[in-house]
Amino acid sequence: MVALAQHSFARPTAAVPPAQEVGWVLAMILMVLAMPPAIYGALTYYRFGIFAPSYYVPHEAFWAAVTAGDFTASFAAPLLSVNMTSGDILANMYSVTLGQYALSIALGAAMGLAMAKQVRLLKVCSAGAIGGTSATTGAGLFSTVAASSTGILGCCGAGLAGGVLTLLGVSSNVAGQLAGASLLFQLALIAVFALLNLRFAARLKGLGAA
Repeated sequence: MVALAQHSFARPTAAVPPAQEVGWVLAMILMVLAMPPAIYGALTYYRFGIFAPSYYVPHEAFWAAVTAGDFTASFAAPLLSVNMTSGDILANMYSVTLGQYALSIALGAAMGLAMAKQVRLLKVCSAGAIGGTSATTGAGLFSTVAASSTGILGCCGAGLAGGVLTLLGVSSNVAGQLAGASLLFQLALIAVFALLNLRFAARLKGLGAA
């Protein structure tokens, strides 16, 4: 009876993700979330010679967007707004939106799982290289930075897009179009990393290292 009870509550070891995978996932999520504001802040300082960040949480704008019953409005609902040049005549704004936040976490998790599995695969099998996955990871990070809600405004407001690319010298129209395309690119990369994760998991299982 005791043995039966122990068997009922025992958790299979295979169901627990390796600590290394958890570490990779957390590291990639942190990198994806931290890179856009870090790069935008550095570019702002380089172009304008000032870095004085201040932030506010737009509660009313967030709930108005979420309760509007429109997917586009909910996707663009602002969670946090940061002015990189407080006190300056122009506001160099970085805004964290609900949709971008969700996409960044999903992309970071997918990248972390794929990278962790390929590293494990390289330890048990000398064939293959990590270069392809690293290049795709780099593309994912670039698309996240490009798609971030950033812009230079005369006063604080919404409708931010392509601010990072604008500071790099890209025209505002092209930067806005690239920012919009980067969102779709992020979705495609999440699917790519999900497929890579399944592929690496299947190879590890075949080698008996899953």
